[in-house]
Amino acid sequence: MKSFREFVIGLTSHIKHLEVTGLFTNTTAMLMGGETITETHISTITDTIILLRYVELYGEMRHSLAILKMRGTQHEKDIREYMIDSQGMHIKDPFRGVHGILTGTPTYMFSRERQNLFDMFGPSDDRADG
Repeated sequence: MKSFREFVIGLTSHIKHLEVTGLFTNTTAMLMGGETITETHISTITDTIILLRYVELYGEMRHSLAILKMRGTQHEKDIREYMIDSQGMHIKDPFRGVHGILTGTPTYMFSRERQNLFDMFGPSDDRADG
């Protein structure tokens, strides 16, 4: 009996020969973060890997999208937020001022938080002194 990896190699070779695009999905038991992208170690035979993941930011569940691999291209490396509504899927701006999204433990960059605080409480000509 062939291993799963050998099966996937044979299947992808067959559909490439037929000039058909194959889409394989893989789920993980972890809600956020994770240790491997493909537990069956088939990432070396794939042309493109797109990672969709839940992200908790500011006490809110959001969705992230990252293109981890796209063979033969200089693809975008940003991790972007996406939304799905009645109109379809919407790719939003990249997450900025935060790192650790893919690990499931986002950390906010201090300089970004400092600017946020300055924007809220910084000096203003409209405020009265004292």
